[in-house]
Amino acid sequence: MILADWIFLGGLLVMLILGALFGFGKILKFVIGGKIVGTIISVVLCYLFGGLILGLPFVNQMLVDLAASWAGNKILELIHLEIIIYYIVLFIIFTIIRLILIAIVKNVAETDVLPMKIFNKIGGAILLTAFALAVMLCIFHFIAWLGGGTAENFVNSLQGSAILKPLYVNNPFGALIQLIMPKQ
Repeated sequence: MILADWIFLGGLLVMLILGALFGFGKILKFVIGGKIVGTIISVVLCYLFGGLILGLPFVNQMLVDLAASWAGNKILELIHLEIIIYYIVLFIIFTIIRLILIAIVKNVAETDVLPMKIFNKIGGAILLTAFALAVMLCIFHFIAWLGGGTAENFVNSLQGSAILKPLYVNNPFGALIQLIMPKQ
């Protein structure tokens, strides 16, 4: 093991301790309830479920009726304003649902009962550590995506690593992104 492995393990230990100190409810609200990650989650939900919801007959009919209200306006027909409005409304709905669920889970996790206190501490440690690991794997994937000398120098700096090099080489985010967006 190299120094970077020990720093990584120390960082994980710090994340475990901080997660236990803050608790599951606060970490959940910070991570998923935050503006950046929360917005990304809402956008991904819109992408994943937008087409499915659009296929419902009553939703489809509402959009047809909405589009008929500006029939004849070539610009609005060209940009399909009804679809833009649909996804904006869907984004708002998913955001409201996400915030309500976070508030419910946070309040349940922070209940002043011994089993929930234990869950709150253990869950916080696991959630913050998983979030930190996910961020690190995203950075690894970005370095691999850059390729060239940057990736080569990074891999060379990990020679002898028992933890980081296998994580870099077998990055699960790389496989996930390849599954979502296969190379042409």
